[in-house]
Amino acid sequence: MWGSIVLFILFTAVFFSLPSMTLAVNPVCEPTTGTTIQLLDNNNTLIETTTLAPNSTTSSVRSTMNSAILSVSKFSKNGATGKRGTVLLSEGNFTASAFIVMRSGVTLEGTMENGKLVTTICTESRSDPVTIKILESQAGIKNLNLDGKRKTEDTVTGEPRKYYASRHRGIQVTAIDQTKSTDELASTYPTTDKDADAKRLKHITIEDVRISGYEGYGIYLEHVDGVTITGSDTIHKKSMNITDIGYAGIGGVSANNVTVKHTTVTDLWPGATVGSVQQSYGMAFSHRKVNTRDDAKTQAMFPPSHTIVVDGNVVANNPTWEGIDTHSGQNVSFTNNVILNTRFPIVVGGMEYDAGKMSAYPPRDITISGNRINSHRVGIQDDYEMYDIEKNDTITERGIAVTGSQFTDLTKREMGFLESIMIKGNYVGYVKAGEETQGGISIHVTKNAIIENNTIENSFNNGIVFLSSNKSTKLQRNKIHHVDKSEHNFIPAGIGIRGSHNNGNVNNDYAALPLTFTNTLIENDHTFDQVGREIHFQAGTSNNLLNNRIGIPPAFKNQHGSIFKAD
Repeated sequence: MWGSIVLFILFTAVFFSLPSMTLAVNPVCEPTTGTTIQLLDNNNTLIETTTLAPNSTTSSVRSTMNSAILSVSKFSKNGATGKRGTVLLSEGNFTASAFIVMRSGVTLEGTMENGKLVTTICTESRSDPVTIKILESQAGIKNLNLDGKRKTEDTVTGEPRKYYASRHRGIQVTAIDQTKSTDELASTYPTTDKDADAKRLKHITIEDVRISGYEGYGIYLEHVDGVTITGSDTIHKKSMNITDIGYAGIGGVSANNVTVKHTTVTDLWPGATVGSVQQSYGMAFSHRKVNTRDDAKTQAMFPPSHTIVVDGNVVANNPTWEGIDTHSGQNVSFTNNVILNTRFPIVVGGMEYDAGKMSAYPPRDITISGNRINSHRVGIQDDYEMYDIEKNDTITERGIAVTGSQFTDLTKREMGFLESIMIKGNYVGYVKAGEETQGGISIHVTKNAIIENNTIENSFNNGIVFLSSNKSTKLQRNKIHHVDKSEHNFIPAGIGIRGSHNNGNVNNDYAALPLTFTNTLIENDHTFDQVGREIHFQAGTSNNLLNNRIGIPPAFKNQHGSIFKAD
């Protein structure tokens, strides 16, 4: 009898624990409900229809989809566009056992009904962690939901959490072997000569795709030339949407000629742990970093990203790191974007080495124009309402931060100035800077920076801040309103000169060469309101030479102090 009672108690305990156990299980892909796969030629003429059997296995779904893509890749090619045809998936879920492989000339497209995407692809978590791999040029993805089914709790404790895993990706566009480390690729990675450029994947389009639940990247690009990521919803940016991502919504590595437009990236967490911080990105373009060699020749095998356009997008909800970023990018423009609930909205800089103790490979030819940071009213709506983003308690510590690097490269022979930077017509609001060197817009180690027609308001410490070593800077027609002091009681300023060696000779070698440049211009046409000091020189700075159009008394042009008196 006692044995029966014990068994009954055990059975009852297990039975009532089942719901909680079920809740603790990580989500899995839904069974396949999609039924047809249509093959169309480059004139959109239907050539063939394949019907999936009921209760198809995940391996058979993958095999059928890959076979359809391969078949279309053998259709005749349109000479002007390179397009061979389309693989069109019906409404429903297509659950595959592993990644789908795209071929040259093929577009993989889902079905739209009443303006909504109704086709979803999901790959099993035990399979390759990438859902779609583009390994050849002239391929496209359109009108699809990609569901990554992120892990949602600690596998040991069952507590809610999310994970970071770099190789868990929605779309991966590269022919570079992702199983090899950077050091392993150093001897085989394509270089920037003509032969290697021919090996870059070219003419890739990704349009109106919703990507969610990946622990690494929504879209990963490496060694490509000519990628367009765009949404057809130009107003609310909802049709091309990347959300719930562990590291980066869009990441480009040695990527050339990439355009991202009308795309929304939200909810980035937790990022990669680097030192004491978790680093995650909305959209970022850089290059592979050599970690184990202090070797400029080896690092040069991994060229920086070049010719990047990020225009008219929304990035939101990145509490620990950066919204839109380039490390060492060249000819990069960040224009007309909206960034909300993000710690560091726009960042431009070099690549860091030796655990952040040294930087090299400065970016150059950068345009940052027309962006809005932290809610600017558009008609009767602000950006949170316009783009359906809930305002949260994320603290923005910098607005737009641009910097060169300590050295041009790993030979460590020359200072790495960021040359040619335009920061124009941006709105920056509600930057709660915690340090006196932070503010709405900051520049550091630059040449020929132009900062004009920006509006900065409701922020701490500085509207615009000069850190050290900025040469031939021009500031004009900026509106700076309500700059307050932070809890650390720094002196607030509309324009803060917080570093030394602003202007002067190029190499900062003041023992050998005197201060000779006199063409840094802070024009007398800015609008200041409730900013503390309009212009403030930080105590302890030196070798600053600024043009006197702003009325700086001659005694203080080359010294620390305030515009009116020394501190």
